[in-house]
Amino acid sequence: MLFDSFEAYDVQETRRVSREEGRAEGRAESILELLEEIGNVPEALGKEILEERDLDTLKRWAKLTLRCGSVEEFLLQYREGPQGKTQGKG
Repeated sequence: MLFDSFEAYDVQETRRVSREEGRAEGRAESILELLEEIGNVPEALGKEILEERDLDTLKRWAKLTLRCGSVEEFLLQYREGPQGKTQGKG
């Protein structure tokens, strides 16, 4: 019985992780699509966005994308990060 419960948990955990990864991937792709509407996205920035898996970070970037009028403006604010901390490599 214990083994059956462990397998069920493992399957449920795998599904949860897969759903979370899918949400992150979808959010990252949406951010890139929005940025591409306002300018050319540097390859390094696009790669970094697509590799990000933290949903809170992606949510912050999505909101930032909507506030920016250009990719350059996004990059300036993106590099500053929350509370003025430098982030990103692009």
